[in-house]
Amino acid sequence: AKSPGGSGRDAVSPIQGLGAVRQDLFAEQVTPRELGKWGEMMDMGIAEYMQTYPERFRRRVRRGVPQRYRWQVWMAKVGVLNTDVLLKKYAKICGPVNGSTKAIDTDVCRTLPDLFTSKESKQALHRVLNAYAAHNPQVGYCQGMNFVAAFLLLVSNFREDECFAVLCRLMDSPEFGLTGFYRDSLPLLWRYLQACDELLANAAPDVRDHFIKESVQPGVYLHQWFLTLFINSLPMPMVLIIWDGIICEGLPVILRIVVSMLEVLKVSLLNMHFEDIIKFFKSMKTFGDGEGNLNVARVGQLLMRQTERVSIPEQTMQYLANEEVQEHMWEVNGPHAVSDDSQGFGSNFNSSPWIRPGGLRHRIVCWLSFGSSRRRSSASLLADTGPSRT
Repeated sequence: AKSPGGSGRDAVSPIQGLGAVRQDLFAEQVTPRELGKWGEMMDMGIAEYMQTYPERFRRRVRRGVPQRYRWQVWMAKVGVLNTDVLLKKYAKICGPVNGSTKAIDTDVCRTLPDLFTSKESKQALHRVLNAYAAHNPQVGYCQGMNFVAAFLLLVSNFREDECFAVLCRLMDSPEFGLTGFYRDSLPLLWRYLQACDELLANAAPDVRDHFIKESVQPGVYLHQWFLTLFINSLPMPMVLIIWDGIICEGLPVILRIVVSMLEVLKVSLLNMHFEDIIKFFKSMKTFGDGEGNLNVARVGQLLMRQTERVSIPEQTMQYLANEEVQEHMWEVNGPHAVSDDSQGFGSNFNSSPWIRPGGLRHRIVCWLSFGSSRRRSSASLLADTGPSRT
């Protein structure tokens, strides 16, 4: 077994039996042309490239980061360097028992059980979570963090020290601030739930009204989507594309993802009652299972392109960043309360390409519609929508 810290960085997965599974999950999804572009970016130095050409970098990220470069890009974006003090700190704090160790023991065994099947993989996940709890005892450990840490381990090929350092940056840095999702009273979660509800009130009011009518509370789906950042809710190839966006554009992109996803699925959702809606949301993780012609990574790419049509008003961004805001407004006003004076909340959808048959929205709906019989073959769905920008 590899020692904590992730030795053997360029080898296959150090976790016995996981290498083949990981290779299948993270098969390369970009074209040779895109791969060549990313190779040039990496040769230039990805940190320098993203600073010199931020818009071009963003456009290419939306089409998906090549798997062979993904972890390097993510580390560069969150600011983890090879000399990072966190990398050196990991080995010292990953093992000793702390106040969160018992809770971590309980949750590790039920985290992505189809992937974390071996004793070694579970031990690696335990060490990373235990190290973060020791590093930031004010937050310690909360359910949801286990999925984030597990996902980072998979993407990093179980480079534990790097995974720990990236987790710390995502949790503690002001740019991401994930600790607000997991510390006492979950303050950031409440703000994101409220902001998402207000965006939906303008972008997809028919879906929101239907959910109210059917008593589908936002927590039914948004809690898991936000607390696990879609990791335990969507197919892994889609999650990879979505996480490229989260890492490279920041946490608020999850609001645009939710709005886009519900908007493109509204035809199906509006025809469902409570039980079917719940069943549908639970089934989303298995989209594409047993259907070899369903390219779920391509669905993720199209979904991220759709998010470009959604704008988050500046007042919403300020609200998300304001820790002094009443954190329990959600509980006081109710899950569907929207203030009368809220203006500018909404989404800028271009109705023409959004609605027309064959447009991006139509293609994503065909992929994600409830029931495989409603999906079209990938041959027609992968028809080119026009030249992409570089």
